Amino acid sequence: MNRALALAGAALIAGGCKKVEPAPKELDDLLHWFWEKYSEGSDEELAEGAVNLYDAVDADGFEELRDGSITDLSADAAALVGVTDRDPADAAGVYLVNVYDCTLPKLEPVLLARNQDELYEGIYDRYDRTYTSSRADFEARVSPTMTWDVQYEASLLSAAYVADLEGGLRHVEAIDAELSPHGPVLLSRTHLVEPARFENDGKSQEQDYQIEIWMKQGGGRILHVYGLWREANYGGSTNSDNEGVQRLLLNSLADWDDTTEEHCADGI
Repeated sequence: MNRALALAGAALIAGGCKKVEPAPKELDDLLHWFWEKYSEGSDEELAEGAVNLYDAVDADGFEELRDGSITDLSADAAALVGVTDRDPADAAGVYLVNVYDCTLPKLEPVLLARNQDELYEGIYDRYDRTYTSSRADFEARVSPTMTWDVQYEASLLSAAYVADLEGGLRHVEAIDAELSPHGPVLLSRTHLVEPARFENDGKSQEQDYQIEIWMKQGGGRILHVYGLWREANYGGSTNSDNEGVQRLLLNSLADWDDTTEEHCADGI
């Protein structure tokens, strides 16, 4: 079936005349689009976006991890998660594209686990996650979404702080071979609820927004695309606009994927 016709038909079945805008095709645009479509986008829209994302990063020909910078998040995008008192243009954006050995059924329990501090040793001094929706309903696919609140303590560049996050997962079921050639898609959107609280004056983390997309790459491997926007100052010129700080962050995201791959192999 032609993808455009299938999407048009899905829109009519859903009730109406609502226009379905096509998903963008470039990586930067797609990361912004997935952030904005995370809650309100239909499965058909998100499935199309996943196909475009797979092509944008050349997942079939993927050879090595890629990362870099992305454009600023808009005020309207930040307002989608209730942030209206800070300017998201002050948050520097970076992305990571990676492929590692795993499958979505093996990955999901890792992402849902409440003991992230034990799974990812050395990252948190304390990590408390409270589910704000039913995990059982999500795992049974009664609900496509799972939500939680997190408070954690950590240190970055010798700066200790406490942060409160809201996050969760969205599962996009495979529709058919035409709309979902890569199978189901798993999404996560997370944001810093309010500025982090630092022990030392002059250090701050005002904003943090994260969007992640996982899908099958083939051969028992998974494609992981990660977009992150952060505004932070760790003293002097050591801030989130600094290329050295961004490199440390991107390296830590790559290490996180390595640890996730280990958990996929071991099972939890």
